[in-house]
Amino acid sequence: MELVRQYAARQSESAFATLVSRHAGLVYSAALRQVRNPQLAEEITQAVFIILARKAGSLNERTILSGWLYRAACYTANSARKQEHRRQQREQEAYMQSTLHEAGTDATWKQMSPLLEEAMLRLGQADRDALVLRFFEGRSLNEVGAALGASEDAAKKRVNRALEKLRKFFTKRGVSSTTAIIAGVISANSVQAAPVALAKSVTVVAIAKGAAASGSTLILVKEVLKIMTHAKLKLAIGITAGILLVGGATTMVISQTTSDDKWTPQEIARQAQDAYAALTSYSDSGTTVTEIAGKNIKTTFNIRLARPNLYRIDSTMPIGAKGAAWSDGNGDYFETATGKEKMKDMQTALGYMAALGNSAIAVPKIFFKLTLVDPMSFIVTGKVETKREKDGQVGDVDCYVITSVMDTAKMRAEGTLPDGVGKMGTTTSLFWIGKRDHFIYQIQSSVDLSSVDLASTTLPSPARLSDADIKKLLEKENKSVTAEAIAAMRARLEALSKQMQSMMKGKVIVTETHERIVVNKKFSPTDFQKAQ
Repeated sequence: MELVRQYAARQSESAFATLVSRHAGLVYSAALRQVRNPQLAEEITQAVFIILARKAGSLNERTILSGWLYRAACYTANSARKQEHRRQQREQEAYMQSTLHEAGTDATWKQMSPLLEEAMLRLGQADRDALVLRFFEGRSLNEVGAALGASEDAAKKRVNRALEKLRKFFTKRGVSSTTAIIAGVISANSVQAAPVALAKSVTVVAIAKGAAASGSTLILVKEVLKIMTHAKLKLAIGITAGILLVGGATTMVISQTTSDDKWTPQEIARQAQDAYAALTSYSDSGTTVTEIAGKNIKTTFNIRLARPNLYRIDSTMPIGAKGAAWSDGNGDYFETATGKEKMKDMQTALGYMAALGNSAIAVPKIFFKLTLVDPMSFIVTGKVETKREKDGQVGDVDCYVITSVMDTAKMRAEGTLPDGVGKMGTTTSLFWIGKRDHFIYQIQSSVDLSSVDLASTTLPSPARLSDADIKKLLEKENKSVTAEAIAAMRARLEALSKQMQSMMKGKVIVTETHERIVVNKKFSPTDFQKAQ
């Protein structure tokens, strides 16, 4: 996009000429496959670059230029075919096969090429951009990922999913093949060299914004600009509009119906797992709000995660108490103001964070695939009851909403949960999962405390604490260890225990919200040793 910016800012002819030389083959080939006429394909190519010259200033930084040009070429070629009333499909295919024979194409490509543009236009923009970058331009998966703002692994998955969509499209039309063969023939044949003189003439006419173009070319430009504007408007309406005719019994909803409207909770959870698995790193910040005994307790948190085993979760309670679970690759630690302790493993460290009052440990569990406690894994494997709710929003993020009901007694009986955890009751959780990126933006969990029995757990009560245990607590708080101090600490712990027991009534609701999500940022091990 740097060359586009140069042209838009300074009308640089050299920048535009470079753009044309780089992309003319892509545009010309897409046009030629549709119109089966080299002369008309040249005219279409001319029109596409006139459109680019006119719209260069409106393209944003995230635009994949080759994908944008490919779509414009398809729109322009479709308009050209309607205007020219070309020969019947069989004659067009015969002509295309004869011209492509010189490029050494095989039988599969001859069957596939007349259908390719229709198949490509049926893909979503991100899928189409990925295939254009990978197979039309020959980019590496790493380069595709960088262009799309994703990791190499995520780019690979997107390319594979898009190829599978093409395979299904071709199969329905009598062209049986595999995704590997489709990838191979598209790579080998999708872009031909444009005529030598075409790039020069395109540059001259396009820079003049079409002033020197033929009448038929200008008609194409006008028609395609209308189509592109209409397409953008249609998308905006589909995404944002639900128009209710107030005062009557009729409701008119304008929307885009996509296959994800039929996704099950298991499929949505799998998409979330795949989204986190494709990342090299993840960070966010947010809050947890615990509603218990008529009170709201708010905790703030910051999360940083990186492959293969680097993490840090910092938490701050309302009274200012702070804690962190972290690893810089050399062991797992739980840290408070009184010092840090080495933990057995990541799962134990995260458990201590939960005990501190920070429940924001679901995302780390999913990111690192801690399958025993990964809430998405429970959903995907059918170990909990699930239901898809009405879609919702967290802030301005459109989300799928799914419910998970975890019956711990049933799961323990089935061996999913270990014994010795007490009667923890039934937990109901709602997950708000972003439609665009499949990340978790909010979790709301509730449990009826009347069903919780902690008496059978291994948690020690103040009465069971020895003087040696209380001495360690005093030392961690840098307090003098005397008989009076031990008695005072025991009394304080007993008071806190009674207070907790009095609160163990009714329902507790914990709402966890994730904001300012950043992915695939480069971290070093030292970034996880201290709060940032």
